[in-house]
Amino acid sequence: MRRSLVGTSIVAGGVAAVLLLSGCSAQSTPQDSGSTPTPTASPSPSASATAAAPKDVLFTVTANVRGKDGATIGIQMTVHKAIAYNESAVKPLQAEFIKSCGAGVGGNPVTSATLEQNGSVLVPIDIASSVVGKPFVSPVQLALGSPYFGQSATGKGITPTDSTQPCYGGYNWATSGTAHAVADFESGTPAPDPKLWRYAYYGFGIAYESDATIEACKITLTDLATSEDVKSVDGWDPKAPQSGTSCGIGYTGE
Repeated sequence: MRRSLVGTSIVAGGVAAVLLLSGCSAQSTPQDSGSTPTPTASPSPSASATAAAPKDVLFTVTANVRGKDGATIGIQMTVHKAIAYNESAVKPLQAEFIKSCGAGVGGNPVTSATLEQNGSVLVPIDIASSVVGKPFVSPVQLALGSPYFGQSATGKGITPTDSTQPCYGGYNWATSGTAHAVADFESGTPAPDPKLWRYAYYGFGIAYESDATIEACKITLTDLATSEDVKSVDGWDPKAPQSGTSCGIGYTGE
């Protein structure tokens, strides 16, 4: 189920519908269709500049969706810098990822040994909303990385799209609140590549057949993201069009 791909040969295009972009070194608001959300849940999303964001933040994806009661709910995804399997800071992420994607879960079981053998880097992702405990009109689809490697996501209202292989089929988010995700990327050798996160897609989507919409889509890339030469990767174009059913950013090449 998991394939080890090296560098730019990784094909992560076409991941879940969702994307919008802001300028790589400065924000822009491509086709915003409403007011920008200002969530207050913890971790507190911010739809404005990320000047106060932690230094390890690569980018944020913010949008508005609707609750079943008609209320507007701000949602945000915050993607942090990749951490290699051989860094001490990876230990809690590794434990979280193995718990979700280890033996007996479905797909190829993940262990600390397999992560080391394949040069794994893990990307922490925070997900939050402006209110807690409100059901969305339709579950929000979460795009959390590459379809060729595993991802885990935990939090109230978070369920795997495919319960038989939960780490490889994506996740749905049904109830507002907070969640945490981990995206895995592997070089195929014990030498990790911390820039593999660029070959993936991240953000939110809504099923086309639902009556739900995504509004006020906005993406903010930090200087950390641009320092890793994200401009050179297809799919990170800040002028790419958005839709009313998606808000996201990432690799769309090949």
